[in-house]
Amino acid sequence: MAADNLDRPLNRRGIVRRLLDVRLTALQIVLGGLAVCAFGLFAWLSVNPNPLGGEPVVVLPLDSQSGQSAQNSVTANDLGMRNGLKADETVSELVEDGQDVETANDPAEEPERPRKDALPKVPVEALVEHGQHGILPRIGTDGRRPSQAYARRAPQFSSGEGTPARIAILIGGMGLSNEGTRNAIDRLPGEVTLAFAPYPDKLQQWINRARGNGHEVMLQLPMEPFDYPDNDPGPYTLLTDVSPQENINRLEWLLSRFTGYFGVTNYMGAKFTANSDALRPALKQISARGLVYVDDGTSGRSQSGPIAEEVGLAASTADVVIDGEQTADAIDNMLHTLEEIALERGLAIGVGSGLPVTVESIARWSETLEDKNIILIPVSAAIPTGSS
Repeated sequence: MAADNLDRPLNRRGIVRRLLDVRLTALQIVLGGLAVCAFGLFAWLSVNPNPLGGEPVVVLPLDSQSGQSAQNSVTANDLGMRNGLKADETVSELVEDGQDVETANDPAEEPERPRKDALPKVPVEALVEHGQHGILPRIGTDGRRPSQAYARRAPQFSSGEGTPARIAILIGGMGLSNEGTRNAIDRLPGEVTLAFAPYPDKLQQWINRARGNGHEVMLQLPMEPFDYPDNDPGPYTLLTDVSPQENINRLEWLLSRFTGYFGVTNYMGAKFTANSDALRPALKQISARGLVYVDDGTSGRSQSGPIAEEVGLAASTADVVIDGEQTADAIDNMLHTLEEIALERGLAIGVGSGLPVTVESIARWSETLEDKNIILIPVSAAIPTGSS
């Protein structure tokens, strides 16, 4: 005889067992889903270990009180003149065409009383275009060039007997150290040209401040040295083993970092400037954008001169590295050498970095030039047809 179902009202045991079975099935589903997600994440990281996609990132320890780099002293490396461009801030945001830059309470705040030789504000709307990375310089429809619009006017003097010898000085590594950049902008004569690295934040504010103090500015382009990548100039370096199209893309990224520069100069790049096939497309693009080029003169194998002439690019090469040895006496000796070259040829170009000892030496030396029949001129005025 079958058991009486009334002995098990509502068959509770069977319901509980079925509910438990359902619970276990749901748990298995959840665990299975988590396993799939974990596997997917592992697979993604395996093929893309850098979730930032290769964009440049700078991480340095900061002093909690000052907000500056924890280093107490400024070195040549900090100023981008030796073993790699280094910034104490992140990559700059792009500046929109014609947009004013907010500088209040900023380390690059423009001076309240600009010098009487302050240069006009930038950019000139007719000389910019929007590229995939930001705004880029261009030749205006009327033929006007950034090399003309953003250059400082050369000092006027009468030609003939007694014509003064001319010296142009380019100081690089600007923007990488707030203290070093501010010191160079404020301490150096306005005729001294300043070259800015492409990586720091707030670059446009520094450009505005520099021009407000009379300094024309250039952009430093990182280029491949012979010991790359052991000696790495930084992100978006122009390389000899990538396609011309890739180098042009890198060049446009670098050119879009700020506006108001009349030309560009190499940072490192002994291998790149010695390779005609790699260098030619880059210099051709620089020429097409109405800029000029200055080779820092540190590599005897550089092909920048003949290739610049070939592609119609106004260019010059520096004669002397002022602070290869970073002592006041050594810098004074190199400045004297620069004088000798200028007196012999009529013109000389010197390059250096924004180290305090370099800045102080140049500032002190510049006050002695009038008695030597030598004048300082901006770098743009030392480049044939560069500012015409």
